[in-house]
Parts: sequence; C-alpha cells; structure tokens
Amino acid sequence: MSEEAEGGEAPPPATRTAFGAGVARIVRAWALLGGLLTLALAAMTAASAASNLVTGRPFAADYELVKHVIAVAIFMFLPYCQIAGANVTVDIFTEGMSERGKQAMAAFSALFAIAFSALLLVQMTGGLRSYLRYQEVTPVLKLPLWTAFPPILLSLALLLLAACVTFAEGWRGAREPRARS
Repeated sequence: MSEEAEGGEAPPPATRTAFGAGVARIVRAWALLGGLLTLALAAMTAASAASNLVTGRPFAADYELVKHVIAVAIFMFLPYCQIAGANVTVDIFTEGMSERGKQAMAAFSALFAIAFSALLLVQMTGGLRSYLRYQEVTPVLKLPLWTAFPPILLSLALLLLAACVTFAEGWRGAREPRARS
C-alpha cells in the first residue's frame, strides 16, 4: 500500500522531476476544471428535470449541452488518470514483480499511452479541420460542433505530456540499481 499525501493523493514518484511536477500540477488543475464542468452539467440536468416536473417543460436543448460538454469533460480527465497512475491495470500480472519490474511495466505502458495520445491528437486535429470546413451545428442551440475540439485537443496534448512524464519516471525507476519501494 502506498502512503497517501495530504489531500488524499498518493505522493509523487521518487523519480518525478521539477518538469514532471509542473506537468502534474497543470494536469490536476485541468481535471478539476473538468470536474466543475461535470458538476455544472449535473446541476443543469437536475434543474431541467425539476422544471419538467413543475411546468411540464424541461430546458430547451439540455440534451444537446450534456452531449457536447460531457465529451469535453471526459477528455479532460484522461491526462490526470495517466499522471496519477489511475488507469486500469491488471494487478495479477504485477503483484509478484519487483519494484524495478513494476517500473519497467509502467514505462512500457506509458509508451502505449504516448502512441495512443499522439494518434488521437492527429486524428482529432483532422476532425477539427473537417468541422471548421463544413460548419455543422446542433439542431436547437445552433452551437457549432467544432467548439468541442479545442479543449479536447488541449486535453490530448496534456495526455501526451503526461505519458512522456510517466514514461521517463518508469524508465528512471527501472534503471535504478535498487528501485525504491
């Protein structure tokens, strides 16, 4: 079991650099902003449901907003999951490994995260160009669909940075003569 730092977070890895700590702070703030977006959506959905019960009319286009904004919020959480090591893992494969082996596995999985985030970043950039060219909008609010792309692209860029940081941490941890526990 890892010790928890003040605030309920696991302490940063011993191999985290000042740059990695800076990326972690930015990623955490970005995820908190995603949490605030999600909280606002929940409040709007509850208010719309209450309006529907009381007046028989929900808010216009609440579904459109939820669909549009929740996609952005989900992407905002991905970099934090990467930097915090909160992605899905299969402990049955690593429970018997040494700390060095676990660090090597973390570096290896970070390579996949780097490839995944780079691929998505390229593809989503193409998607943004397409939506800018063809100007599709939502039916009720007439919200341009491309408006979801800039925060998603920023999230993917932060995911790429976070994956690079976790790769470097895993690499350094795997190369230490005696990896710290």
